[in-house]
Amino acid sequence: MNTLLWAVFPYVALTLFFVVPFIRMAYRPFGLTTRASGMFNRRLLGVASLLLHWGIILLFVGHLAGLFGGVAGSELWVNVFFWIGVVGGLMAIAGSIIALVRRYTVPEMRAISQLDDYLVHYFLILIIGLGLYQSLVEQIWGAAFAGSAWFASLWRFRPEPELMSGAGLFTQIHVMAGFVFAAYFPFTKLIHVWTYPINFFVRPRQAMRSAADKFRRRWEFALRSDKSFLTYFAGFLIVVALGVGFLLRQPSLDGFDGTATAAAIVPVTADVTDRGVQTGYALYVSQCARCHGVNADGQGLGMDSPTFGTLPRDLTLGHYRFVSTTSGIASDADLRHVIVNGLPSSGMPAFAALTEAQVDSLVAYLDYVWVDRPDPGPAVAITAVPTYNAEMRARGAELYASACVACHGATGGGDGPAAGLIEDYPGHPLPPADLAAGHIKAGADSTQLYYRIAAGIPNGAAPLMPAFSYLAPDDIWSIIAYLRREILPTAATAGTQ
Repeated sequence: MNTLLWAVFPYVALTLFFVVPFIRMAYRPFGLTTRASGMFNRRLLGVASLLLHWGIILLFVGHLAGLFGGVAGSELWVNVFFWIGVVGGLMAIAGSIIALVRRYTVPEMRAISQLDDYLVHYFLILIIGLGLYQSLVEQIWGAAFAGSAWFASLWRFRPEPELMSGAGLFTQIHVMAGFVFAAYFPFTKLIHVWTYPINFFVRPRQAMRSAADKFRRRWEFALRSDKSFLTYFAGFLIVVALGVGFLLRQPSLDGFDGTATAAAIVPVTADVTDRGVQTGYALYVSQCARCHGVNADGQGLGMDSPTFGTLPRDLTLGHYRFVSTTSGIASDADLRHVIVNGLPSSGMPAFAALTEAQVDSLVAYLDYVWVDRPDPGPAVAITAVPTYNAEMRARGAELYASACVACHGATGGGDGPAAGLIEDYPGHPLPPADLAAGHIKAGADSTQLYYRIAAGIPNGAAPLMPAFSYLAPDDIWSIIAYLRREILPTAATAGTQ
């Protein structure tokens, strides 16, 4: 499904978007227009037209800035995209709503309107509305990094659908709706965009735009007909897109070769080599920079998004929380686990669609930027799971009451008496996990639960969760058994062991 959505359908949509207008221009040139309605309620039309058209122009310019900024790893250009996109989006969506209201409220407009007249506005409101929601409400401003890299891969004719797997749900809907609209676009009245009267700029002032010039000229490049504009504008868009595709793997870091470093961990597969997919720092920029920043300092454009449970990590300091070592220092296996599975209740997505070599190239980059990366030391030893019985349940309930209730609460709701005292960063409270709701960031399988209890959740001198390494293995398994049968919801443990 991932391949169908992000590697097959986009080509179908782009083919329709670019090819159908030329077919219509050749065989039905008089149909490349919109139905005139300027004689009905011109006041609303004027406001709607100005807002809609200038808003769309701003959105087009902004998306170009975001496209180049995303593949080049430039936070400045992505920021420019955000502000232009917000202004243009507000203008365009206001214009579209006003135009839609005009069609519903003016009797003459209702009489001449067709289904297409309504659908184009529904599409615009949906697509622009999702973009504005992400920008103004979720404040995920750096989604252009992932979206641009994926879009550029299409124009390299080596699509990388995995680059869209880590994008948020609304981002995916926004992009997919945009491509559905691109496929539908040539069949709507909006096709008149391809016939912008560019010959107005070169004609003598006293001349009129004649029907002969508009429809009867052959294909030519003299900027005298609609065919000229269609040809030049389509060519411009294709050249820009190909240029973006050529720049796709531009973000690089002096002294760091992600592919070579990853090969030392897991040999780079032929699939990765043949497809020329992103690895290393370029992959980091496309997938991680929107939150953790292009410099891995936790200062990404989306760092303050309310969708996050806490601030993104400063990866240069290596303050990782979900570890499996006795030293409290994350191993490469810990980093890999978090990348692949994400931290669901924190807001960090899973990147499970990335190839093994790609994930390891990200791990190699994280090791590279981690200043004075220390040796993680030995992993916590996990013993065999004992047979569950009534005595084990009773022991687990007793240990939970003595060791866990203070923070997680008697029912596991994260509302214990000490819950309000925990801070992830100074002045930034971080309540304990709501176990009853299944909000377990690193996973509810028995292995991850064992690591959390035995290794804790380190946070310098004030750990978010202390390590209960002094407990005997059977005691830890008793707590896990109690959690899985009495506290955690069934959905959280389904399919885990």
